[in-house]
Amino acid sequence: MRYFFTLKWCIRYDEGAKEGTAVFNNITGYARPHTMLALLGGNQTSKVTLLKCLAGRIPASGSLNGNLQANGLGIGTTFSRLIGYVEKLDAHQPYLSIRESLQFSAALHLGQEISATSRRIHVELVLNQLGLLPYSNELVGHLRNATGKTFEIAKKITIAVELAANPSILLLEEPISGTLAILNILSQVSNSGRVIISTLTHPNARTLSFFDLALILTREGNQAYFGPVGSNCNDLLHYFTSIPKAPHYSRRDSLVRFIMGALGIGTKKRDTPSLNFSQIYQASSLCEMNNKEICNIKKSIKNIRRNYLSSTYPAPYSWQAILVILRTQRFLWRNVQYTYARLTGCVMIGLLMGSLYFQIEYKDIYGATSRTLYIYMQVILIGVISANNVIPQIGTDRLVYFREKRTGMYLPVFYPISWAVGEIPYFLMATLAVVGIGNGMAGIGTQSPSEFIKYRTVLFLFTLCLTYFGMMITFLAPVPTLAAFAMSIVTSLWVSASGVVVLLSDKVLQMDVLE
Repeated sequence: MRYFFTLKWCIRYDEGAKEGTAVFNNITGYARPHTMLALLGGNQTSKVTLLKCLAGRIPASGSLNGNLQANGLGIGTTFSRLIGYVEKLDAHQPYLSIRESLQFSAALHLGQEISATSRRIHVELVLNQLGLLPYSNELVGHLRNATGKTFEIAKKITIAVELAANPSILLLEEPISGTLAILNILSQVSNSGRVIISTLTHPNARTLSFFDLALILTREGNQAYFGPVGSNCNDLLHYFTSIPKAPHYSRRDSLVRFIMGALGIGTKKRDTPSLNFSQIYQASSLCEMNNKEICNIKKSIKNIRRNYLSSTYPAPYSWQAILVILRTQRFLWRNVQYTYARLTGCVMIGLLMGSLYFQIEYKDIYGATSRTLYIYMQVILIGVISANNVIPQIGTDRLVYFREKRTGMYLPVFYPISWAVGEIPYFLMATLAVVGIGNGMAGIGTQSPSEFIKYRTVLFLFTLCLTYFGMMITFLAPVPTLAAFAMSIVTSLWVSASGVVVLLSDKVLQMDVLE
């Protein structure tokens, strides 16, 4: 696997502007198997944007110019199969075990061309490589109680999920946070023949020494260095200290702090550097040597036979649908608190409505109005409660969906479909509890089996539609809190405009149907 890039990225032009704003400019480099490349410097935008572009994830807010190839393959479907992208946010379904999370990723990324036995063996090897076997059967959401190394385990899971897809190139957003265990694992992954590319912020010399190559950006997004790190960062230090008129380096200073300070980057506010390190690098023998190496890589991959893939997803659509629906069913089934609360709530609604109707009918002061009031309140209660209950559940799981959508694991429409299908068994049980208990006590819709089935079917469909509406609002809203707020407003408007007005007093209950 030979990987090289020559890139320029600009934010799209504003109206009236002649030129775009460059986030990074004239970035050149390469990486071979068994090597680790660190991305350093730049501002908060340029480094992460460069990493996304190297992964073939071109943001819609700008334009990318240049050449990016892996084994002669440009950005496209085949190129994306070679890439694994580990995001900074560790988003995973809390009600799946670690092993199940990896099996789900492997089944969708590797496709059905790989046998189920081979996929299971591959998953076990990844678990062993990342040291996750002791926790492999633990639910992801319970790891906080199982071990004190919460961040370390979560980051290992995120890396493992991508390695389950067997990528040739692994790119990572800020994987290091006060622990060298992740670096040791990345070093092992690199030794297995993969290319590792990672962004780093304020690393120390010990951390940087794990990497073979470093690409350093200036504050403006230009390339200040690309080359070897060396043992104890000696090669990197030699390059910057050998530049004439460069700031003096003291052994008491941190190496990375010295380099970032020379570039005008760091935790402290610094003045504009007196030297143009981008021009110095472009004129250096190191840059010339790197350009020759890239030319040699281009020649070596010129005659490589390439197998282009036509399908966007490795797994067929039917296989994707089955896997996503089964995973959502596990999420709902293992979420005992959610399932128990819904079923218990429906039983309580049935008991409450049945006892309320019994008292009203016993007093015999409202007549036939009590039956209409019972039905009206029943459908409103179960529908609104069910719609609001599903919002926080999807809100918890939605971050996982966004990560998987960016990875291209499955057709995005299968995710809402899985939730729509997954809710059906629960509402079949919930409406049975409400109608069986409440209507049995009230004597409404229970005169014959056919009447009972019709009443329950209508209530089931109404509850399902209202819940689907709550799902739709949750998928469209930027945050679950806003979705819950919008749902309360919409349901209030529905009740107000339903054509039914209930007037209560001490002696009279009136229920008018507005025409």
